[in-house]
Amino acid sequence: MQEIIRKISKGTRFNQIYLKKNEGFGFEPGKTVIVMPVLEVIKKDSNLFEYNVKLNNIKKEIAKKIFENINESGHCENILITGSFLEEGFDFNDIDIIIIDSKGINEKNLKEKIEESIGIKAHLIFIEAEMLNKGIERDPLFRLMIGKYVSVKRITFSRKININYKLLDAYLVKDHNLIDCFDILSIRERMKLLRDFIGIKLFSEGKNVSLESIKKEIEKMFGRETIEKLFYYGDISARQKFLKIYEKEFKMFQNKIIENAAKQIYRDCKQHNSS
Repeated sequence: MQEIIRKISKGTRFNQIYLKKNEGFGFEPGKTVIVMPVLEVIKKDSNLFEYNVKLNNIKKEIAKKIFENINESGHCENILITGSFLEEGFDFNDIDIIIIDSKGINEKNLKEKIEESIGIKAHLIFIEAEMLNKGIERDPLFRLMIGKYVSVKRITFSRKININYKLLDAYLVKDHNLIDCFDILSIRERMKLLRDFIGIKLFSEGKNVSLESIKKEIEKMFGRETIEKLFYYGDISARQKFLKIYEKEFKMFQNKIIENAAKQIYRDCKQHNSS
């Protein structure tokens, strides 16, 4: 959908808007168009806050419809849409929706209402604001999830890092599937496990966790050519090189996490016994 901004010119009998010939698709003579003041358009989008993302018009309308459905179902402090829905294109299976400090909202009814309204599966996450911030402090995957989002209003998150090595160790059990099940995983599943592993690694090092920082680290670790061949073009010839590097990095990192988890458990037990 193309949008063109023009000033209204004063005519003798009619006020007019001038467009150059062939200026854009959808503005040919005889076409019916909607004319709306620019301030009204700004006002219309004022309830949509975009963080690290710029949605196209179709996705904006979907997001607004979701917000409308939730607001009609009860009260909440804020609503965030995250996940693959925010990526370019329409390659997503569902929409991740975080509902903060909700009151009087029936989860089952709301899920059905949203899915009927937009025709897309909805993954609803109900959470209190305090718990959300605690999750962001200690969970790298939660931190990654809110690296970009669309919300009803601006929100400030905790930027502190509180590393729980036992949690990271538990995540690594799942990420080992990239080695054990590589050949039966889809390209999407392989990339998801790889991103999770790198996100956990960056988080443990106190570094920024975002799709951009993860992409840079992946290319640095494996080489851009290897990643493009294996994950974007499906060239299995890069498999051996990739798995050799991944197994080495995974083992080194896992040993570090296990060692730190043991130390953390010992400290916790010592504090508990002394209290």
